[in-house]
Amino acid sequence: MNSLQLYEKVVARDLVLKLAFKNATQCPKLVQADLSLSNKLINAEKLILLPYFLALLLVAGQKPSVIRAKKSVATFHLKKGALFGCFVTLRKKNLSQFFLKFCLTLFPKVQKPTRTNFASFQKNKVDFGFDSFLKCVEVQTNTDLFDFLSGCSCSLKTTSNNTVHTQIFMSGLQFPVFQKNS
Repeated sequence: MNSLQLYEKVVARDLVLKLAFKNATQCPKLVQADLSLSNKLINAEKLILLPYFLALLLVAGQKPSVIRAKKSVATFHLKKGALFGCFVTLRKKNLSQFFLKFCLTLFPKVQKPTRTNFASFQKNKVDFGFDSFLKCVEVQTNTDLFDFLSGCSCSLKTTSNNTVHTQIFMSGLQFPVFQKNS
């Protein structure tokens, strides 16, 4: 069962009951995922970008785009137009494959979530960081090339209306969600 079938058969029906929606079409859905990598060393030596680029290509299954500085920032020794990272945006089929592979199978094994620093939930967005690429099957065959990669920042966008709906939706997809202690 892929993630879209899981959503249609299990999660959407559960959300209709929990959130009192009239039908399953009102339930939140995943729209896109953004993955980005950057490092201060890329600015000094452009060839360091290649392992970051390849890691995103292998993990996401889609060609990443290069991030360039829009303006000069003296405190970061960054000049206008300089390379400093790469990113990829996933939608539809690629998003479904990524979410199934990365977030439902690999992510719970690798990440040790804590109540304080795991994910940030907003109205229709979830931001979190992934700490190691070396656990990915695609990257494990070339560990010597990727051994210095620290991780990436991830952002999942949904069609929900508020933060509570986003949290309930993501918990239905087996994403670790914690309530804040008052």
